[in-house]
Amino acid sequence: MAVSLILHDTKNRLVLADPVPGKLVDISFYGARLSVPHIRTGNYHLFYACKDDLDKIIELEAIDREKGDRLVIPAHPVWFDHVLSAPDKHFELGMEFLVPPEDPNITRLRAFLAVQPSLNNGWLKRLFRLG
Repeated sequence: MAVSLILHDTKNRLVLADPVPGKLVDISFYGARLSVPHIRTGNYHLFYACKDDLDKIIELEAIDREKGDRLVIPAHPVWFDHVLSAPDKHFELGMEFLVPPEDPNITRLRAFLAVQPSLNNGWLKRLFRLG
């Protein structure tokens, strides 16, 4: 699923740089693993900007194109890796959600992912049936 990562300064209520496009690779109740083409945006490194200043967060934005819904989940990065073995040499970024699993946007994202055709018989759909 396509997502955007938007670096925010919560103290000053500012968007600090252009959004970084990404793909949702894996999700849990408390976070997600994303694939992004680059880890820097403007003058900021997505991982270190948030580690150096806890007022900086990343908003994970997903768009449900069918309903036109915009889902925004605040998160902090917890790890990153540069995948040099992949043809596109992308980055993977582990994110921890800053809202509880019961948050309406997480519930909506999980529901949206559960009905995607590519997930019909996958482990992710089975997980959401259990939850």
